[in-house]
Amino acid sequence: MKRKACFLFLLLGICPTVVSVQSTATSLKPHIVMFVSDDMGWNEVGYHGSKIATPNIDRLAKDGIQLNRFYVHPICSPTRTALMTGRSPARFGITGAIGRGVVPLDEHFLPQTFQKAGYQTFMTGKWHLGERSDDYAPNARGFDYFFGFHGGGINYYTTNASRARGWFRNGQSVAPQGYSTDLLADEAIKLLKNRNKKKPIFLYLPFNAPHQPAQASERLLEKYRKLGFFGRRVGQAGAIEAMDAAIGRVLATIEAEGISKDTLVMFFCDNGSGGGRRESTALPGQLALRGGKGSVLEGGIRVPAVLRWPGVIRAGTKCNQLISVQDLFPTFAAAAGIKPANQKLFDGVNCWPAIRQNKPMKRPPVIVAGPFGDFAVLHDQWKLTWGQGQVSLYNVKDDPAESKDVILDHPEVAANLADNLAPFSKLNISNQERGARQGEGRRP
Repeated sequence: MKRKACFLFLLLGICPTVVSVQSTATSLKPHIVMFVSDDMGWNEVGYHGSKIATPNIDRLAKDGIQLNRFYVHPICSPTRTALMTGRSPARFGITGAIGRGVVPLDEHFLPQTFQKAGYQTFMTGKWHLGERSDDYAPNARGFDYFFGFHGGGINYYTTNASRARGWFRNGQSVAPQGYSTDLLADEAIKLLKNRNKKKPIFLYLPFNAPHQPAQASERLLEKYRKLGFFGRRVGQAGAIEAMDAAIGRVLATIEAEGISKDTLVMFFCDNGSGGGRRESTALPGQLALRGGKGSVLEGGIRVPAVLRWPGVIRAGTKCNQLISVQDLFPTFAAAAGIKPANQKLFDGVNCWPAIRQNKPMKRPPVIVAGPFGDFAVLHDQWKLTWGQGQVSLYNVKDDPAESKDVILDHPEVAANLADNLAPFSKLNISNQERGARQGEGRRP
């Protein structure tokens, strides 16, 4: 009878609904690998029409799902705070780059949940979530292994950094020699090869590329000069292609280790472009998004994002669901089939059903705080921007370039969206206070 029932399910095309979201090739929970770029805009990936070569990121998009409405925060540290906590960083006054400040110790971090669930938790890359003491370092906040640097704006070729105290491996100062992008990928590859194969892995690889000072080999720099790039954009393009190649090497290792079908891979950017050109200019066929790094306009907070999990996520699909970086904690926990261990309520929501089935879901508004006391509230097709003495409303589904302010046409929509900012008004500290607490005078 069971065989007949399964045969009937196959005929009716409903068998996939009774298949577990976890891979059937192993009894382990899925491995999770997360790549994050640093200061890279919507129009700087090949699958969005860029001249910059990103074949490996493009392959992830081809083999997985593109998140077409994925939002982050306009500066490095708030995005990373939202990723790690599942909560709005504005709740604890983090709206700019963390310098002397820190994420409070009573905030529960994503790797702590995965660590508790039996995962090996690895990080190679940029932390930028506090360096006051070892209590705030990656090894104290859920990572079994950390190799990288605490701050931002590092030199790609030396161990000297403009903001950080250098490189670390599990709390010990180290002096690796080489190109930072390759060093991070090399370390990730070693971790993948030497992992405990009886346990699932969570690998977090946040590159410093293409953050300024964007650097790359002379071969890549010359390539982009010949393609018409100039100024800081030359280094930006070269650093992106080098990062893509590093991602390709990590993906090749996942393939060689025979765990591709058991691995959920994600790539996204931490904020919009900081490479000397804002997103208001675009090639034919690209979205002409306004703003860039530091702005709550679309060019500052809407970024490329892709997910791949062969056999679970349908290849070559596009998802138009509104998703934010603070959704990733509950979403990845749901994908892995584990219960988040946080005690405080998430601001993010579990978007795994929308991603898995590629169907829209209802969700609360997404609130993004900028570094200058400005906010954006996103809900359905609407986006309210508030700050600098100006309140505007845009239909970003029909007008992603935010070219027409429609607040006078839809005052009730604007008022309803503005109501969501009430809990954050007392957290909107002044720029002077923010600079003192977060080190805003230094480069993010």
